[in-house]
Amino acid sequence: MLGYLLSALAYAALLAATLTLWRRRLTGSGLATALGAQFGWSLVLAAQAGGVGFPLGLGIAAEYLRDLAWMLVLVRCLGRSEATRVAHLVQRVLVVLVALVVLFAIGTVLPGHPGGLVLQIERFWLWGAFVLAIAGLMLVEQVARNTRSTQRYALKYVWLALGALFAWDLCLFSIAMLRGSFAEVFWVDRGVVNAALAALLAVGLSRIPEWESAAFLSPRIVFFSATLLGAALYALVMAVGSFLIRRLGGSWGAAGQMLFLAAGALVLAVAALSEQFRAWSRVTLAKYLFPYRYDYRSEWQKLTRALSVGGDTPIYDRIAKVTAGFMSSPYGGLWLRDAEGAYAPVGGELATPPAPLESGHAEFFDYLLQHEWICDLDQARRPRRGKPELAPPQWMLANPRLWLVVPLICESALVGFVLIGQPLAAVRLSWEELDLLRAAGRQVASFLAFEQAAKRLAEAHQFEAMNRLSAVLMHDLRHLIAQQALVVQNASRHRGNPEFFDDAILTIDNSVKRMTRLMEELRNGMLTEQNRRVELSELCAEAIRRCSGQPVPVLEVRERGEVVLNRERLLQVLEHLIRNAQEATPADGSVTVRLQKTGHHAVIEVIDTGSGMDEEFVRHRLFRPFETTKGERGFGIGAYQAREFVRKCGGTIEVESRPGRGTRFILRLPLAPALSVPSATEGEQIGLQAN
Repeated sequence: MLGYLLSALAYAALLAATLTLWRRRLTGSGLATALGAQFGWSLVLAAQAGGVGFPLGLGIAAEYLRDLAWMLVLVRCLGRSEATRVAHLVQRVLVVLVALVVLFAIGTVLPGHPGGLVLQIERFWLWGAFVLAIAGLMLVEQVARNTRSTQRYALKYVWLALGALFAWDLCLFSIAMLRGSFAEVFWVDRGVVNAALAALLAVGLSRIPEWESAAFLSPRIVFFSATLLGAALYALVMAVGSFLIRRLGGSWGAAGQMLFLAAGALVLAVAALSEQFRAWSRVTLAKYLFPYRYDYRSEWQKLTRALSVGGDTPIYDRIAKVTAGFMSSPYGGLWLRDAEGAYAPVGGELATPPAPLESGHAEFFDYLLQHEWICDLDQARRPRRGKPELAPPQWMLANPRLWLVVPLICESALVGFVLIGQPLAAVRLSWEELDLLRAAGRQVASFLAFEQAAKRLAEAHQFEAMNRLSAVLMHDLRHLIAQQALVVQNASRHRGNPEFFDDAILTIDNSVKRMTRLMEELRNGMLTEQNRRVELSELCAEAIRRCSGQPVPVLEVRERGEVVLNRERLLQVLEHLIRNAQEATPADGSVTVRLQKTGHHAVIEVIDTGSGMDEEFVRHRLFRPFETTKGERGFGIGAYQAREFVRKCGGTIEVESRPGRGTRFILRLPLAPALSVPSATEGEQIGLQAN
């Protein structure tokens, strides 16, 4: 009795604060009504505990009205949200239940013998209280889990108090139904627990600045509550079965009750471990509880993870599995269009190697593309009237495991299709399933189209690398052929000149060495780089000697310098620049190779007085591969090759040119570090060690 009196005092204080201090904050919440019902419930139970002769029906009405009042408060939290229609419907049901409870209470206090309906309610009132406790706990769980983040700090203690209130009642009534009587400890402590929960409510209500809708309802919320709903229904069925067996079983009642509980535990284990049962449960709940069956944000995140997150599972298998999972199917298969226009199986359990290759010439696939048709193979297997051209391929109809054909459309092309196997539970295809599959098919098709484009781009890069290597080799071969041709042309005129034969041998020796290097590069598939210290004046002199022709190049050495790089490659670069200068300069012009130093760089200039180039060509076309002004005589690779080599060496190449005024190529290369010279003392020590 004392506990219920404490509860009455606590909720009377909360009710007074709600009507005075917090009146502006909590307007429209229904909390005053709920606190009043809680206060009345506490007084009624305190009177019953004190031995006051209240009718049983009045105590039952107090139990029901308290629970219904708190449930109305929770439903009001959904009144201004996306679930307004659902919330209003539930609110009307609760108001009707409140009216019925009030009528029941009036019927119990009227003079005369109560009617049969009232007697039946008094006999089985425990079941109603048990159901209300389950429903209240479900509402608390929904609203608390999905309270807006801005209001969680203020409302978490309110939801905690109400959850504890309904949870205590659920334990109390479930134990009473299983045992056939109330647990005295739970019943006596109930008042004290409710009084303690009033403190939590006070903390939570004091934090609320202004009452408003605190949560929103979505299919995901109800889906989260499905576990609690299933557990509650299971407990309810077990309680009803146990009660009936105990009442009707006679002397075998206790043994039958134990056998029933063991069978119930077995059913629960099977339900928890059966994937098919869980799939059936999801489909059933989605069909009858939700206006929308899918949480599209969750489904899209699932699809995005399958497309983007790598792992041991190939991407095509992941696509088939996640698409089939939308329809609660355990397996699927992916067919992609190849270069010949056929659809080849590439991934998924239904697209393993024995799966057939589909030519894709049938009108069926054109219809899939034009109408974005989700083909139900089960329906296609039934005898019906229609165009035989639109029938799916025979191998699809002959396989009873296949259910749906989902087209993968990107822009105006059918990239492929996904075959979905039979679901684990019966699924009725509605507009929502069809729209989900079409949207997923579009997303997958876009991903696959980009992946195929990336593969084609990688192949193009490989061909481009081969083309560049071929162009480099052909460019070098062209220069070698030019050298050999020059030797042949001059052989008849200088047949008796020993110096000519010496130069010819040197030229042939140089050609052999370059051909050998080219063969090694072709064999290795890459250009070899062997860096060493190079004295530039000697290198420039050799380049000039190789470029015999008109006008004769002139070497002008102002300062000597050494660099560290591949000698043959730099020699090719200089030879290319000098030959180009000769080709662009008339016989009475001049070609000069100038060597000097500037700071930490060696500067090589190739200067001619030839035709020159305009600024637009120098800026946009000179160093672009395969751009040339020589027509069929050139490949347009020399200038590009020269710039890339100089850049790789850490240098720069600049061009100054004007039409009719000649061209100046300026190569800047980092100087080699100075060699350390040992001191006299070190030299003596080395000599002594040698002796």
